[in-house]
Amino acid sequence: MDRILMAKKISFSFFLIFLLSSINLFSGEIWVEPKDELLVKKLEFLSKTLKHPFDSTSYPISRAKLKTKSSDKLMEIYSSKNNFKNKFSINYSNNIFSIRNISDSNRYEKSVSLERTFERNRTAGKLSVIKNISANSEDEYLFSGTHLSTIVGNSVLGIGFIERWWGPGNDNSLMLSNYSDPQPGIYLESLSGFRFKNFMSFIGKVNYSFFVNFLDDERFIKNTNLIGARITLQPVTNLTLGFSRVTMFGGDDRPDSFQSFVDNLFRLTRTENGVDLSNEIAGYDLKYNFNINKILISSYFQLIGEDEVKFTPSTKIFTYGNEIIFLKNGLLRSVGIEYSNTIADFGDRYNVTYEHGSYKSGYRYKNLPLGAFIDGDSIFLKLTTNVEVNENLFLNFSLFEGEFNKDNLGETNVWGVTNEEYKGAKIKVGYSLTKNFNFELGILAVNKNLYFNSKEMDKITFNVGLNYNF
Repeated sequence: MDRILMAKKISFSFFLIFLLSSINLFSGEIWVEPKDELLVKKLEFLSKTLKHPFDSTSYPISRAKLKTKSSDKLMEIYSSKNNFKNKFSINYSNNIFSIRNISDSNRYEKSVSLERTFERNRTAGKLSVIKNISANSEDEYLFSGTHLSTIVGNSVLGIGFIERWWGPGNDNSLMLSNYSDPQPGIYLESLSGFRFKNFMSFIGKVNYSFFVNFLDDERFIKNTNLIGARITLQPVTNLTLGFSRVTMFGGDDRPDSFQSFVDNLFRLTRTENGVDLSNEIAGYDLKYNFNINKILISSYFQLIGEDEVKFTPSTKIFTYGNEIIFLKNGLLRSVGIEYSNTIADFGDRYNVTYEHGSYKSGYRYKNLPLGAFIDGDSIFLKLTTNVEVNENLFLNFSLFEGEFNKDNLGETNVWGVTNEEYKGAKIKVGYSLTKNFNFELGILAVNKNLYFNSKEMDKITFNVGLNYNF
């Protein structure tokens, strides 16, 4: 089936749901999304105080995970930020905002969008329509964030365009990030997690996520499937262990039978008739939180491998970071430092990470990375601070340095083959003029003219976003 046609059918279904939905549907959002990172930091700080295990390494985060036995504080904070059911947004940039982190959601130079969220009984969803009026994407209309989800037992089953971020990092998620557009697909997520009540109880709280997505047709192998699975364990309140695997499987003229899928899933064989069954990456991550007085300190690490050997990652890349979080008069303050290296085997092997001999378009969607935004063979170091000045104003400031595609080889790397070492700074200001209306201003300054998807970037990029909630 043509994937573009499939995406249009999914989108049309959501339009019908939106138009036919009962007027009794009330405002609701089942997910905490990557763009809500600052809210999540505050929730993470308070969850430690409440001794409530809170997994902040796997987005989207189910709203049910905020419920605790002893307090409604987390839900109250979340609800205060999500009490509208419609949002109209306008975004303008003089250039692509190319260096982004988890909370940066604007992928286009110019766009207009409209959202409506709804919830009724055990079903919730969002209709998000983005009109792209910039030249950096061939898609005129996009549906990022659109989904329809229903609760089945202690799971959420759904279909849509879900933004994911799998990993503890704030700047780079090696496994899955929100740098590219979300792909259409189906998913099964844990609602509130579960605990074993037998000899396995020592592993603590368990959460899981599984999806099957459909990639674009503008790639070397069309109709490729993207299949992902993640499990997180919290044996104690302040420790989160994550295990993830993502596989590119099937596609035009590729083995795609059920037997081939099973063989690939359980690693029974890597090839069929001399053809690689898939392109997979897998890995693990760790995040440990501890308190000193009234300060929350986090240390985290993520390691993934481009290939697997006996279910363990090989040709490894990594991210490491530390962060401190505290509240002053109930307002968030945080400082973090993070380093990522996507040169395989800790800097020894080039042109391996996010590449594949058969799936020649690599680990990308519409020419944007599915994993770390720095793509392969790159290094990146960033120091970031977040400050809630008051209830209406927040500031984000960061300094960074790095080098994209360090060996300057490879045709598919989004950063090309001509970039040099660079340094820069980024500032983002958010201000709520009223309860309904807010705006964001972002400025990105780099000391070199970087090249991104064969286009030369300006040294200074500014972005303005206007949002009206109603």
